[in-house]
Amino acid sequence: MREVPRTATYCSMFIAAGLISGVLGPSLIYLSNLVAASVTEISTLFVARSIGNMFGAVIAGRVYDKIKEAHHYLIAMLVIGCVCIALTPFSTSLLMLIMVFAVMGFAEVSINTGGNLMILWLHKDKAGSAVSLLHLCYSLGNMVAPLILILGGTLGHDYGPGYWIIALYTLFFPFLLWRQSSPKLESTHKQNGPQAFNKVFFLCFVLTIFLYVSLEITVAGWISTYAVLQGVDKTQAAILVTWFYVALSFGRFISVPALRWVSLVYSLFALLSLTIIGVLVLLFSSLSMVGVALILGLGCSAFFPILFSFANGVVPLTGKLTGYVFMGCGLGAMIIPAITGPLIDHFGASVYPIILLLMALLLMGSWVNLLRLSKVK
Repeated sequence: MREVPRTATYCSMFIAAGLISGVLGPSLIYLSNLVAASVTEISTLFVARSIGNMFGAVIAGRVYDKIKEAHHYLIAMLVIGCVCIALTPFSTSLLMLIMVFAVMGFAEVSINTGGNLMILWLHKDKAGSAVSLLHLCYSLGNMVAPLILILGGTLGHDYGPGYWIIALYTLFFPFLLWRQSSPKLESTHKQNGPQAFNKVFFLCFVLTIFLYVSLEITVAGWISTYAVLQGVDKTQAAILVTWFYVALSFGRFISVPALRWVSLVYSLFALLSLTIIGVLVLLFSSLSMVGVALILGLGCSAFFPILFSFANGVVPLTGKLTGYVFMGCGLGAMIIPAITGPLIDHFGASVYPIILLLMALLLMGSWVNLLRLSKVK
């Protein structure tokens, strides 16, 4: 099949995107020591990366629509991401690190946007399993990033060599993409004037994506802190995030073959139901926190790639539209997780499961509304 080589390239490239995205969190202390910054100061790197993400998503989406060979822009972003990763250990000030991570965020989301578009344009109406496989590779990159940093630490005195290993792996893909042609957007939908684009559906789709990313990042970002406040050992609490992503990766793995037999609609309802069950267990049951993390990880696992494929079947996702989708992702990763901390500070740890339950119910309602708007029965 002609699609196999390019699909393999995009999936392998998404491991690199996951590595670039996942490298910041595990190396915060290293970066803090590198530029003699406090933990509070070094946390500004998250904001810098998010701002880069949002600008990158909007610009990349428009570029992918306009250029004939989308691979050329992907290649440029991979090279920029590679340079940023390689330069990080040489940073001499916090300002330099902020600039590096802002540009890195710009490049990473451009790769993310491009990879999703290429898979959709390549596989068209049969993209469901391929998109799930793509996002599985991304989560694998997130998982492996800390291990590569640790490996780099065994080769040197700090995480610097780990950054260079990631840079070398990323540098492999510009050469592969240069030898392959870019897929093109070929809409299978009939264009009937102004009704061809369902603006209300698309806006509700972005809202649903915003709610999902808010939920996932709030779980991953705060479940360890919640566990510590509930009396769980700090080491065991820290591992909860790992268990969450292990379950998330496993869920994406099994969704690849499962989507050949189960419809996207039923799959999304199943994942949302599992997520709500996980939050209710956290709220009312004495089940171990590891069990809760696993249930929530499975519930969140394939939601994004499945919803992405479902929406593309209703509104063909151009580069510009996909850019707006990933801008919604950036906002989701910032707003709700940012206000969760002050809410826990003010009301106590018990408010955390309530926040998650509210988010899960809003997500379910948003999905039901999206399904209604799509006129799928």
